Amino acid sequence: MQLNPVKQALRGGQAVIGTMLGEMASPGTCRIVKEAGYDFVIFDTEHHWPGVETVAWLLRGARDIGLQAYVRAPGFRGQWPARYLDLGAAGLIFPHVEGGEQCREIVDQVKFPPVGKRGLGTNIAHDDYSAEPALEFTTSANSETLVSVQIETAGGLAAREEIVAVPGVDSVFIGPNDLSLSLGLPGQLDHPTVVQAIEDIFAAAAAAGVAPGMHVFDLPSALKYLDAGCRFLCFRSEVSFFVGGSRDALGEIRTHPSVCEGVYS
Repeated sequence: MQLNPVKQALRGGQAVIGTMLGEMASPGTCRIVKEAGYDFVIFDTEHHWPGVETVAWLLRGARDIGLQAYVRAPGFRGQWPARYLDLGAAGLIFPHVEGGEQCREIVDQVKFPPVGKRGLGTNIAHDDYSAEPALEFTTSANSETLVSVQIETAGGLAAREEIVAVPGVDSVFIGPNDLSLSLGLPGQLDHPTVVQAIEDIFAAAAAAGVAPGMHVFDLPSALKYLDAGCRFLCFRSEVSFFVGGSRDALGEIRTHPSVCEGVYS
């Protein structure tokens, strides 16, 4: 099992910075993310299209260049958590976690006995087809696999202390849009109620030795949440970079008198 430098950094109290990909998948995707300087990438299949075959070769590409790659999916029931790990994911992001019992079930699914109930397959992507000795491999996998649970609902907020108390949880990852929506304040991330909710989740996580995490889409927010204690930071996505960066640049370029206002304006 490959060592997980992201988990090593989090254990030392350091912050790590990744990004999220969902729409733009190509053989060069992982190389581009690493070249940009990110510590990790999240492949999002909760709100985006990539299927298991696409994710499989993205994970292979990430492993082959030493990029930490995690998967977020719309649901983690049955064999899906273990399947993504078998395909080579270095960890998983679990959306919409709302209680301690649900969190314990998650840990059971992704940890090998005696910690959990995950089944062992060998000579596959997660052991790089090498069939490592079972005891060494399962012990290492239990230690190095990252488990991040998302608190993004009012129910999760209320149960935050029991969620972060579950052994095996490495990070609590806030979905700010869904959290504000669940609190009846859609998109109002600066509303005092939403701000307080984020602070309460961060405080509960830090007190339990769990890394607070956040998905942000601009530099001021990234710096603000790092100051507030965020240690597992996901910065923007490839879509937001392309659309946002292009709009900013085009807005200036189109001020030139020789350029049309835009055929789609």
